[in-house]
Amino acid sequence: MSKAKNPSPRKPEKDMAKAPDIQGEGNYDATRRYDKAASDFAKSGKVEESARAAKPRDAQEAEQLRRAEQAGRSHSKGEDDQTDIDDDEGDTLTRR
Repeated sequence: MSKAKNPSPRKPEKDMAKAPDIQGEGNYDATRRYDKAASDFAKSGKVEESARAAKPRDAQEAEQLRRAEQAGRSHSKGEDDQTDIDDDEGDTLTRR
């Protein structure tokens, strides 16, 4: 008499405990690390300094960034009404 095979390709739950890197639909550990790093950065007082350092160095770089943003937006499903946008002067505006 032969043994019945497990019809499910999934491993039994006891084996899942050995593989903590398998997270299913999302990686909760990575999410927690990112959230903590983002919060720590926001509290660090370096946001304005980093924003100034990230500004385009010249008009050519600014144009490259605008084109890259347009290319990215062309692949999106649309804008959320609450999306923050930049005006031509670089000020952030919130749509209402």
